[in-house]
Amino acid sequence: MDGIDDGRYNESDSGTSEVNSSPYTEGVVLRIRRHIPPAPFNGPYGYNPRGGAIDKPEDGVVPDRVAFALDNPPVESCELLDDEYPFTITGVKTLQHLSSDDRGGPHVVTGYAEDKKETLYVAKIYDGVDYPWESGYEGGDCMLDADYDYALEAAAYETMQAVEGVGKKLVPEYCGGWTFPLDTGDENHPQRWVRMILLDFVEGETMLAIMRRARDGHTLDYSLLPPEDFRLRVLKNLFEAQIAIWWDAEVKHEDLEPRNVIVKADGSVVIVDFNQAVLYKFYDNELNSPEDMKYLKHPKYWEDEPALPLSPIEWNWPVTPVGRFLTDSWENDNALADWTPKQWLQDADLAAEWLLETWENTLSKKYRPLSHDFLNHSGHREHRRCERCWSG
Repeated sequence: MDGIDDGRYNESDSGTSEVNSSPYTEGVVLRIRRHIPPAPFNGPYGYNPRGGAIDKPEDGVVPDRVAFALDNPPVESCELLDDEYPFTITGVKTLQHLSSDDRGGPHVVTGYAEDKKETLYVAKIYDGVDYPWESGYEGGDCMLDADYDYALEAAAYETMQAVEGVGKKLVPEYCGGWTFPLDTGDENHPQRWVRMILLDFVEGETMLAIMRRARDGHTLDYSLLPPEDFRLRVLKNLFEAQIAIWWDAEVKHEDLEPRNVIVKADGSVVIVDFNQAVLYKFYDNELNSPEDMKYLKHPKYWEDEPALPLSPIEWNWPVTPVGRFLTDSWENDNALADWTPKQWLQDADLAAEWLLETWENTLSKKYRPLSHDFLNHSGHREHRRCERCWSG
């Protein structure tokens, strides 16, 4: 997982980043205990487990975050278990915000438990003290956001873990929810509790790290990228993994950026960072109306919905703005632009042709046939290389 940028970050103009003062540094030993995460909440998942908004300082007033964390600890979902294990941090994998007022969110570190140095894990730590102060949810705050991420991501990994072909293959092995006490330096309140999840360490490198090595400002050196055939193999594996996770595990990623895709030596991929995912199975039937639930449930349960998933062809069609992979101006804003063949920048039809050549023989077998709306889109017939969509 070398180079992973799993979390939110800003970079300085010089291209370097400074990590804020943090208790999560190499050599630190955390005393961790197993913990059962709360169920996902907020939005369609269920009510805020705190039961309402909390008193916060006036606008413009930056709170003492540790004091705020002590007053508003993480939501408890179970009794703490007695067994405690040392977890030694061996590396830090998250770039943090430079501003002390607008923190970067979860930390990602590597480490080992007890004295078993040969077994490496990745820990994702949801410390509300290091979250942005203002929440995206009405009545929310940094501590509630940390709880939200912990609950949602733990549920996502646990859900995917049980699905054959997804758990331990397309996503890392999930090793459970954990909690640990952190010293505060306050004799009246000597410690506070923090949540985290453990994942099996994956050997590989993120797509983002690979692309960054090949780019110098506005110039991309293709010779510093992996060979084109390897990059296309990775792209194929990524598109199929995305759909398999969505269809088979009923988890939709919603933040599938290069920083969240680990590339292994053989070109296979492992996808991480599910704290923005859609978890269809956890939508609250009592909170949402029957009419809403018709559309909140996974699409494969919709009436008259085909029994096969959407194909990578239709999901990633590059030629028009409805495509999720490329658009007519995709080279300016698409995160995968540096990964694709250089020729695709000048001719998006080449990308469409590759999609057809790669997956057209799987239609009606592994993936559903191309839809009526797709085939009759006004812009698609204008592209000469894609005529076999309609002729065959």
